[in-house]
Amino acid sequence: MSSSRRWLAVLILVSAFLVPAPPAAAAALSDAGFFGRWSAGAWTVGPRLNYAHAGLKSVESAVKAGDYALAKQRLLDHYRARPAIEAGGFSHTTWPGALELTPSHIWTLGSGEVYIKTLTFGPGEKTVTADVTSSIASGKPGFFLMSRYKDAAIALINSRSKGSGKPTLRLTLADGSVKTLRPTHDTYIWAAHPGNLYGTKYYMQVSDQGIGPFTGETRKAYLRFDLGGVTGVQKAELTLTGTADTAKDIMLYGNAETFDEATRTWSNTVQNTFSWEGDPGGFDWKLPGGVDKEYLIADKEYLYQLPRFYFAGPLALEYQKTGDEQHARTLLGLMTDFIKDADAYDADQGAGSYPGNLHAARRLHNWIAAYEILRKSPSLTAEANTAILKTMNRAGLYLQVNVNGTPNKMQSQKITLLHASVYFPEFSAAPAWRTNAADFLSAQLNDSTYADGGYKESTDAYLRGYLRQYVDVVAYMRRNGITFTATAKLRQLARFLMDQSYPSGYGPAYGDSDSLDLRSTLRSLGELLNDHELRYVGTSGKSGEKPAHTSALYPDTRVAVSRSGWTADDSHLRINADRGNHSHPDELAITAYAYGRPLLPDMGTFTYSTDAQALWLRRTTEAHNTIEIDEEPQTSTASGGISHLITNPAFDLIGANTESSAGVRHERSVLSLHSGLWVVSDRLKPVSTTARHRYEQNWHFASDANPSIRSGTETTTTTFATGANLTIVPADPAEVDSDLRDGYYAPRFYSVENAKYASYVKTATGRTTFDTILLPSKGAADTSVTVERLPVGTTPSHQATALSLNGGAGVYYKSWTTKAPRAFGSYAFDGKLLYADAGSIVMVDGSSAERAGATLVKAPAPVKDLAVAFGGDGTVRIDGSGLTASTDPAKAIAIAAPNAAEVILNGKVVPFERAGALIYAAA
Repeated sequence: MSSSRRWLAVLILVSAFLVPAPPAAAAALSDAGFFGRWSAGAWTVGPRLNYAHAGLKSVESAVKAGDYALAKQRLLDHYRARPAIEAGGFSHTTWPGALELTPSHIWTLGSGEVYIKTLTFGPGEKTVTADVTSSIASGKPGFFLMSRYKDAAIALINSRSKGSGKPTLRLTLADGSVKTLRPTHDTYIWAAHPGNLYGTKYYMQVSDQGIGPFTGETRKAYLRFDLGGVTGVQKAELTLTGTADTAKDIMLYGNAETFDEATRTWSNTVQNTFSWEGDPGGFDWKLPGGVDKEYLIADKEYLYQLPRFYFAGPLALEYQKTGDEQHARTLLGLMTDFIKDADAYDADQGAGSYPGNLHAARRLHNWIAAYEILRKSPSLTAEANTAILKTMNRAGLYLQVNVNGTPNKMQSQKITLLHASVYFPEFSAAPAWRTNAADFLSAQLNDSTYADGGYKESTDAYLRGYLRQYVDVVAYMRRNGITFTATAKLRQLARFLMDQSYPSGYGPAYGDSDSLDLRSTLRSLGELLNDHELRYVGTSGKSGEKPAHTSALYPDTRVAVSRSGWTADDSHLRINADRGNHSHPDELAITAYAYGRPLLPDMGTFTYSTDAQALWLRRTTEAHNTIEIDEEPQTSTASGGISHLITNPAFDLIGANTESSAGVRHERSVLSLHSGLWVVSDRLKPVSTTARHRYEQNWHFASDANPSIRSGTETTTTTFATGANLTIVPADPAEVDSDLRDGYYAPRFYSVENAKYASYVKTATGRTTFDTILLPSKGAADTSVTVERLPVGTTPSHQATALSLNGGAGVYYKSWTTKAPRAFGSYAFDGKLLYADAGSIVMVDGSSAERAGATLVKAPAPVKDLAVAFGGDGTVRIDGSGLTASTDPAKAIAIAAPNAAEVILNGKVVPFERAGALIYAAA
């Protein structure tokens, strides 16, 4: 090792020991704490800068001379002259209103409210029209009005209750016709009167004044239109009439939230947009209204996401594009304002760690990318530059040692730390950061996944983000000569996401998720890992190789997926008993997709707030496609799991169970026929044989499903305007109370819609069952389906269940207990499961099936899984695990196929022997 390198190593080591511990109370980092203090020929306070790094000698000289002002200037000179280093990207490159509103300290959480434009009312009455096409096209049928400036003027906007000048939404449709709508709901909320209702008033009031995010004079207005059945909107125009004593500027936002004017008040509205306009202090970077209140005014995420600086990307990129110093001044002002405020909030690393793990990481990530653009701005002063560098250094130290149990948070922390180590080689701690982050990112995949490769957080949206970040960081590591050693585990987790994805490539949105397109992430993973199957799914089959499997079982993650194939029209059913961070109380819930559409979707999340809609979606079992017991949410930490997945090219059979409801064990069996039918059997086993329990089986639909229930059969059908539909048929209509109930559907975060769901309720003592047919259709729902329960001798349905389908055209049988020869209707069977109709036979763990005394299937020994399909051309397709070609009657399976002309066994043509109506081809 050269002498210079030995000196560098010693300096880094010594500096590490000299860096002071975090202050006991929240405080800014002193100049001496950052630059170091030199006294009597030695460092009495170790510098956080590595002065052996090229270009820092002049900074060191100034510090040793005690001239910190000069040191700051020399440090700025260094960064302005330094060659570019890869800084990473921004979390967001666009943010509605960022350029216009952020300089005024107005910010919106999430994407539920999107700024459109500012309208002006007054003096006197004025009618204004705004083009809202983009808002309607993005699924926002509502609008939100808020004062642009904090002044004494009050705007009175005509409501739908006014005799004239009502709000109107004018829609121009694809065929050239025009449709004009009035609001279905409109109202305003007033901070000074938090419990008051204003939904019947002639005017909606809008005003704001004073300092802080709101005062007693803050009033906001909301409108919502019903666009049900309206398609092909080419242009949308909103017209409002209002008055004000003087000119009053009102911000217009598109809004994706459903509400009821008869109940909406200030106290029950969790708000996402706040303004500190005109407040000399600007943002205070805290939760508007605080958390220790009777009710929350702001979504709690506001506290976390505003300090992440999501607006940094739009501002910095606009400055880079235009050279307009106003954008640089705005962003630098926000950064230094944050430092000034947050240094007093957090006792760990001040503004570097506030308000905690993920948020500090996201902010540092955005700041590094912004700093690469801003470092040469004339608006960046030596003082501001030092303050920003101090904060980024403190953030790195915090991220190096902070521990959090959530995989995505720890991953984000270490990715940002790695970027900081590469971008700031001048920091003494950079080598340690690099090692810490690289080692952690390779090792963490073992901690964040189960042994079967499933993700420990029960959410596909977070998993997508987690894998997307790995795609980016592994490529970044390779570009910077940093080793990543966990490619095998990354591949396993990528394939887990692939298996969860709908045939369309979108995610099923389980847990805290919204349905996202997973394909670009899967494609990137396929390219990174040279995995042809991931690339195939990620490109919708345009490149790569079709996966060799369809269905998948993850026993440790407690998830099973039944899939008929990998094209957009194939079927997909997912059932879970999973748990973990971001999970919902949805044990044994089903999501189902067929013919290009989610027919039984997960209903989403909406927000993390205490809003009643969000709490229903996230915290109730009622909001999921499972059985709610005694009107209580499940406990997702209870025992349970997927007991089996029997997979066959023609069908899958899934068994699952949970004890997540007090006093009752729920078992669910799903027969998934790839020809296009699902049969769901539920068994409820209470601990007490005398206690009475209420069981509510729920089936949820998208908001445009238009479901209906037919009296008598209690069959539920959906009527989407186009495309696939679903028929749901209960086996015991007389034993259930059926109803269409009002719920919610959140297709995206910060967006929620009213949605109907089908509810089937039984109240019973002892063991009870539900048996349900789910029939997807390519077009209109099949209303001819019938189901009738068949007695199985004296055996109760909680031991063995049998159903006659479509007047005897088909039969379904399942044994919940030890298999035994049993008769039902005209059938006799000795196995665990049988399905038969005119064109197929499905059998699990049985050896003999008869109809009207004639053999359907007869095997010398029980067959694990068998599927037989009879084609109209005489082709007989036989599929089964471990079956081989055989025509020996002593060994082969006898199958009733009097018209057989050709036999295909597990995809290959095989010889067969005929004995009357029976054939022998497989053993």
